[in-house]
Amino acid sequence: MLDEAAAGRPPRLSPQFAGLLRFALTGEQSHHGSVQSAVICGDVAAPRDPAVYWRAIERSRAAYPRFGALANNIGPCAFWDRPREKPTRVEHDAKALIVYATGDTRTAHEGAVALHGLLPSSKRNTLKGANRHAIYGLYENACVDNEVNQYLATGRLPANDRTCSKQTGLQPRRAHIP
Repeated sequence: MLDEAAAGRPPRLSPQFAGLLRFALTGEQSHHGSVQSAVICGDVAAPRDPAVYWRAIERSRAAYPRFGALANNIGPCAFWDRPREKPTRVEHDAKALIVYATGDTRTAHEGAVALHGLLPSSKRNTLKGANRHAIYGLYENACVDNEVNQYLATGRLPANDRTCSKQTGLQPRRAHIP
């Protein structure tokens, strides 16, 4: 759709994308964004110097010409008070299923890999090639959804880390719950 618009052709918006635009550009459902800002801004202090954001924008332009500036721009956290607590430190292992996409627009791939390193008993389910956040149940990838459903139904982690392709089916199946 963005390619069509950039080429001067009116794009046909899917209902999902139209809803995303309403969410991003209007006050519709702003309670979700407000809660997320409170969580994110309460985690760590954000730089207050606009030059920091400008340099990040400039570094991102070649790789991300459409969204680099948006993703690296100054946000509300720069104007909030510093967090009152120190960042949470992961100091104990935990059995967790870490689910993410390599092109996650909010949680960097490197962060998921680092978390997995801090939690050696964890397993990763990586969706390769998808530029999306919150993939379980929303992206409709059978490989991801089936594994997460199985984990939620049984409480057992998969035996190994798994990498799924964004082309792996679009019809998630429900895990069998005994």
